[in-house]
Amino acid sequence: MLNRTATRRVSSLKESAPAGRDNYLVAASSRRATSGNVPTLKVTRLSDERVIYPFQGHADMPLFDNPQEAEEYARAYGAKLVDGDIAVPE
Repeated sequence: MLNRTATRRVSSLKESAPAGRDNYLVAASSRRATSGNVPTLKVTRLSDERVIYPFQGHADMPLFDNPQEAEEYARAYGAKLVDGDIAVPE
């Protein structure tokens, strides 16, 4: 029964999912580390709830002097990932 419910939920998400960039949730922020500020990022495709980033084996984010720069980097990187996934979805 759980399988059917999950299938219906994904199907309804696909039917009602927004198109383009609106189909993605980009959560960008930063965290303080001993050597500086590290961007944090999570990109999720809403139509199927697939996490685009982070993925297994992803590279470490660079360090920044202040949290604003780190967050701006995370947002810009997230936008690039969204554009890439729109162009070539998995």
